[in-house]
Amino acid sequence: MNEKGKILDLNKGDDRENNWMSVVNQNKSPSQEWDIIYVSDMVKDPVKGELNEDFGLYVERPFHIVSQLPSRRYLDIIDRRNVVIKSPNSYKTQVWFFDQKSRTIKSQSNGESFDIQNAGKNRNLQIYKTNSGWF
Repeated sequence: MNEKGKILDLNKGDDRENNWMSVVNQNKSPSQEWDIIYVSDMVKDPVKGELNEDFGLYVERPFHIVSQLPSRRYLDIIDRRNVVIKSPNSYKTQVWFFDQKSRTIKSQSNGESFDIQNAGKNRNLQIYKTNSGWF
């Protein structure tokens, strides 16, 4: 807080990617609370093969996503975009990995990430160019 009682806050208190900052009167909302972490104290990101404990996934370690239904089908990609379940096969469209940089699950076949169709305004899960938005 500065000498005039102003404090750093998120626009409308909204915790979303690329939201802009403002300086306002203190109101003790969570959007006005911050931690200072010195660079020398930062925990290094895990590298290929290491576990990202926040996400519970190993970095760049290939995996399948298997349904718990009796058929035990795998998540797969059809029509280069849509995510469906299919019987296990040897195609890379059924192989996924966790990307540490984007913090997304990507397809081994083309490196694209899970995405909700129509910028999150649809229920259909697809793969698409990687972005940081998850709706």
